[in-house]
Amino acid sequence: MSYLEEHYDEIFKKFSDEELLKDIDSYRYGKGKLNKVLRQWFEECIFKCIAPRGNKSPWEALQNDEDIAKMFEIISRNTKFYNGNEIQNIKSFIRNGGQVTRKVANFCPKNARDIYFRYNDIHGRTLNCLDTSAGFGSRMSAVLLSGHNYYGIDPNEELYDKLFDYWCWLYLHNIISDGQECELKECGSETFIPEWENKMDVSFTSPPYFNLEIYANDTSASTINYNDYKSWLEQFAKPTIDNTYKYLKSGGYAMINIKNLTIKGKQPLFDDWFKIFSGHGGFEFVEVFDYKLPSAKQYYQNCTYSKEEYKGFKEPVMSFRKV
Repeated sequence: MSYLEEHYDEIFKKFSDEELLKDIDSYRYGKGKLNKVLRQWFEECIFKCIAPRGNKSPWEALQNDEDIAKMFEIISRNTKFYNGNEIQNIKSFIRNGGQVTRKVANFCPKNARDIYFRYNDIHGRTLNCLDTSAGFGSRMSAVLLSGHNYYGIDPNEELYDKLFDYWCWLYLHNIISDGQECELKECGSETFIPEWENKMDVSFTSPPYFNLEIYANDTSASTINYNDYKSWLEQFAKPTIDNTYKYLKSGGYAMINIKNLTIKGKQPLFDDWFKIFSGHGGFEFVEVFDYKLPSAKQYYQNCTYSKEEYKGFKEPVMSFRKV
């Protein structure tokens, strides 16, 4: 029996409805990050992905005796940092360590909420919010828990099922109202969805960083379908941006969080996505901003950054408006 099988219930702890509802209340009142909610539905999917540093997923490493032994060796040499119980230390290693394996990151739902509603007065309005790379539920949570409509796309079958189960749970527990919409599509964002045309008020996503992270070994992943960088830009990034334009209402905003890579290929991702947006003809450039500015006051006042100034940003978001 592997370490994963032996400790599965401890590693992927499940929470009661009461604990999950309390987690949602904490988030809504500005004190929580939905850690329990996102772990409940998406942690297993996250552990099956391969992060930039490492050639195997945490899911694989937890089933390999040599990898487990290496983790314990490193943990035992850093007891000041790894000072929890055994499972806490293993999960802390997977979250923070670069050796053996490391899990991929999830987007912060609070940041997603601020970005989605950056330009729109949401008082008395319900927005249709698009996410062309739905991922691990954080942007979906940001939209639905704010009372707005969410339209998400993801080609990964397992992840799509988790997103759907999560939406059903929210609905059954009256977290979202009867009139609130949530539509999920199991396809790539390069595939056009006719019924969404001219429907969206705002679009925000964090797309794949080409082959930096591996989310699936099946044919759903964009880098498996388009496995060289130039083809990926032409057949994935460009149609994704074109579809986003078609989905948006006139005056709607499209925002992308992506940055140039300095490792594993060093592709100029930000520059290339920016170039495609700028050359589209139907979008006008608004600004580039960093969603990790040090204070809320700066976040909302400094709205005039140019593409050239984004270089110092840790997490740049480019913003365009449909004209």
